[in-house]
Amino acid sequence: PEVSDLCYELFLRDCKHVFDPFAGWGDRHIKALDNGVRYTGYDVSMQSITKAKEDYGVDNVLADSLTTSIPSFDGLFTCPPYWNLEVYSQDGLEKANTFEAFGEKLGRVFERCYASAAVGAKFCVMVGNWRKKGVYYDLSFMTKSIFHGLGAIPIDCVIISRIKKTKISIMLPQAKRLGYTVNLHEELLVFEKVI
Repeated sequence: PEVSDLCYELFLRDCKHVFDPFAGWGDRHIKALDNGVRYTGYDVSMQSITKAKEDYGVDNVLADSLTTSIPSFDGLFTCPPYWNLEVYSQDGLEKANTFEAFGEKLGRVFERCYASAAVGAKFCVMVGNWRKKGVYYDLSFMTKSIFHGLGAIPIDCVIISRIKKTKISIMLPQAKRLGYTVNLHEELLVFEKVI
């Protein structure tokens, strides 16, 4: 909720219509409504659509951002799936065979979104990096590369700390035992479409 407030108060405050290609559980949708902003959210998970309706009373659209027509918008706010960490649906991007294949699909989604966005549109994308079985997955770098390739300009990178929610005293011994550190933050990446 705090990240949503930050986005709507700073980066999306002049937006009339926000699009979310990975709408999830409805928390970004309800914050848009709280801020008087029209919101369209797509998600491939019926479970997510149902939960958003039950928890927040919002209607997200059961749709795949890789194939469904994307409406015109002047703001985007999303948190893409994290490949190989969780399964959101049988048809989601996270089901790609490799991180590279996941990145290609994520790039196509953002390319489609970028094509539908108005000039001057702001894109707020919440990402994190992770390790699994000793491999480091840099979703932040991947996302920055995608938007750079689209011609977007970076506006901001806000570090979202999880120190208050994550017990350092538990995670440091775990990191030592596993032989690598753990991330205690995520990044809110903000871009603008200039042409």
